Amino acid sequence: MEAEAFGGPSASTTGKSLDEILAEFVMPEIPEPAILRRSVPILHHFIREVVPDLDGGEPLRALARTLMEDEIERHRELLGRLQGGTGI
Repeated sequence: MEAEAFGGPSASTTGKSLDEILAEFVMPEIPEPAILRRSVPILHHFIREVVPDLDGGEPLRALARTLMEDEIERHRELLGRLQGGTGI
């Protein structure tokens, strides 16, 4: 009832408990983990080959590098959790 008071779905309407919803948010199901492994070299390629040629000045290039490096780190962390058995 509390979830409905806030306009959100309750476990009875979604069929999932709050714990299940939180678990999916924290550790989403990845149907093909190999996608994460393949994405890291692609992101590295963009950092080396594409970002240096971006128009918009050094602040934009620095931002693009930082975003891609953060994404690489997230992918590696997620892969580590998946391989460690704490994931799906």
